Amino acid sequence: MDDLYGPEHGTYIWGRSVHNIRIERLWCDVTRGFGRKWYNFFLSLEFGAGLKPDLDAHIWLLHRLFLPALNEDALEWARAWNEHKLRLDDERTRSPRDMFFFGMIENGLRGFEDFPVAADDDEDVDELDTYGVDWDDLQDPTIIAHHAQHNVDEELTPDDLHNPFSNDGPHKLSHVEVAEPLCPFTPEQVDLVDAHIAQYPHTRNMNQRQGLWIDALDFCRQLYEE
Repeated sequence: MDDLYGPEHGTYIWGRSVHNIRIERLWCDVTRGFGRKWYNFFLSLEFGAGLKPDLDAHIWLLHRLFLPALNEDALEWARAWNEHKLRLDDERTRSPRDMFFFGMIENGLRGFEDFPVAADDDEDVDELDTYGVDWDDLQDPTIIAHHAQHNVDEELTPDDLHNPFSNDGPHKLSHVEVAEPLCPFTPEQVDLVDAHIAQYPHTRNMNQRQGLWIDALDFCRQLYEE
C-alpha cells in the first residue's frame, strides 16, 4: 500500500490494535463459518490418518485433494456474508452487496482504480486516534479471545525498538512466506493420481474426506515405489 499510494496518503492507520477490530471480527466470523471445520479436519488427519505436515509430498497431496473444496467453502461463505442484512443507524437494513452497488451509483466508481487517488480526495478525520474503531465489537469477549489466541506477541529484537513517542509505524513488518509444495511425481504419475481421485464422488462429509485422504495416501506410496 505504501508503494502504491505513498507513506503519507493515509491508506491505513499505524497504532493500537483497536483499529484492527473490524478485520479481527471478520476473521472470527470466517473461523466460525468454515475455518474451524478445516482446522479440526487437518488436525484429525495428523493425529489419526498419517498426515505429516513437515513433508512437502503430504502438503502437495492435501492441496490436490482438498484445496478446491476449501476454496468452494470460502466463496460460498463470502457470498452469504455479502448478502446478509446489517442494522444501520437511521437507515433500513442493508446488505454489504447492496451498499457497495448503490454506493457506486451515488458516489461514482470506487475500488477499481489502478492508480493513486489524488491527495485532496482524502477524507478529513477529526479524531484520528479513534477513527474506524468499532467500539461494540471491541467489547465482544469472543472477538477479543480470538485475537489473543491468534496474535501472540513475539519477543522483541533490537531492530524492533523505535521511538516510543512517535507513531510512525512499525520498523519491522511481519512476513509469512508460503512456499509452493514440491510435486513428487512426473506429469504422467500426476495423471494417474488424478484418475484415482476422480473415482470418488464429490462429498462434503468430512469422514468420507478422511477416507479419501487415507486411500489416496496409500495409492501415492505404492505409486512412488513402482
